[in-house]
Amino acid sequence: MAELLLRGLALIAEIALEIIIGYVFYTTGWLALRLLTLGHYPNLPLRVADPMGSRSAWVAAFGFLCLVGLPPTWLTVTYS
Repeated sequence: MAELLLRGLALIAEIALEIIIGYVFYTTGWLALRLLTLGHYPNLPLRVADPMGSRSAWVAAFGFLCLVGLPPTWLTVTYS
């Protein structure tokens, strides 16, 4: 019984984290693209219903690259 409860809680936590991380990646990508293109792209609103939808997934992917790829690149360039 306790195992089923823990599995249910783990599923709920996984879904919540997926939603939160999706919005964090989308927001980061949206802000970075706005700053890099001086406000021209993306032509999507900041608040979207589904950040992993077909129209906004590329913005979230760019946000992922910014959050995950830039710090190691910066450290490599700076300290190598």
